[in-house]
Amino acid sequence: MNALNCPNCGAALPAHSAKMDIATCDFCGTSFRLAKTLTPQPDMGDLLLGADFGNKIMPGWEAVNEGNLTFHKGSPSELRGKFNPQTNSYYVLKSSGLLDNFDISVNIKFTEGDKEWIRAGVYARFSPEGGYGFLVSAQASFTFGTFAKDEKGELLFYKLMAWSYHTALRSSMNENNRLRVICNEENFRIYLNGVLAASFKDEKFKMGRLYLAAEPSNKSTIGVVFSDLQLREVPQ
Repeated sequence: MNALNCPNCGAALPAHSAKMDIATCDFCGTSFRLAKTLTPQPDMGDLLLGADFGNKIMPGWEAVNEGNLTFHKGSPSELRGKFNPQTNSYYVLKSSGLLDNFDISVNIKFTEGDKEWIRAGVYARFSPEGGYGFLVSAQASFTFGTFAKDEKGELLFYKLMAWSYHTALRSSMNENNRLRVICNEENFRIYLNGVLAASFKDEKFKMGRLYLAAEPSNKSTIGVVFSDLQLREVPQ
């Protein structure tokens, strides 16, 4: 993990920022004064768990569909996935343990596929009984909702908000977008590239695993890159 992070969106800052008095985040554009010590800013909780995507072994995380994944060292390291068309999502990574309250953020970049159909994101408090989903697309849109079982016992995604365009998202391929989701009891907040995009309250699911997921739809393949995954304490 990088030692310096933007206090607004959590994105990693380049190493040379440590020599500056004032830094500007490349993702959300926020400018801020750097503290003398490299500790988290007050509006971000302590880092609980990161992930070195340059290595298949990631303490605290488990790769899913590993045959579709490649691991790449760098700054930041990258987890790259390629998946064939299908109606349901592909799981990419999951937390080893169950979590209740947390602040998760990750960079998402689309590299292949039909931009009209591909999307990826985070599933939170997820279990066989259901959970929450937060997705961004290659069209600068996002959605969120809940997973619940239908009459056949199959998990289906029910949107709390329909797909919506957001000015904070970058719409072209090979562009990083940072998704940040804060879950605190029944309160949820969603940030896109450091900008608060939505908030809601829901009490259906209180605990579960975290997943990174890719969704090509049945109309397109998908190439997606995840980087700079951070799991933090909920800011108070």
